[in-house]
Amino acid sequence: MNNDLFEKATRLNETLFEQFSKAAEMQMDAFRRYADVTMEQAQKVSEVRDLEGLKAVTGDQAETLKSLSEQFSNDWKAWQDYFNETREQVRKVFEKAPEPDATPAKTTPKAAK
Repeated sequence: MNNDLFEKATRLNETLFEQFSKAAEMQMDAFRRYADVTMEQAQKVSEVRDLEGLKAVTGDQAETLKSLSEQFSNDWKAWQDYFNETREQVRKVFEKAPEPDATPAKTTPKAAK
């Protein structure tokens, strides 16, 4: 029983570490993407010198917002997939059957006297 408990705890820790690593990577990737868009937009705005430049920047905003909206949707789907995968991995940790030699012998209840 104790070995089984330790094995499950070890598998759970490994699974959680792997899944949290994936989450951190996903979060950093998203942060980089959105930071890049922010820096790009700030650079475009800083280069505006006249009314025509302002019109060009505001015209590009619609395309940028559309792109961001699509990226938000993709990120949301990726997070949903991540949560489903994590739930499945944790479920598998607890469903794995113990090794045959570690299984205690089943006892049948004695008949009532």
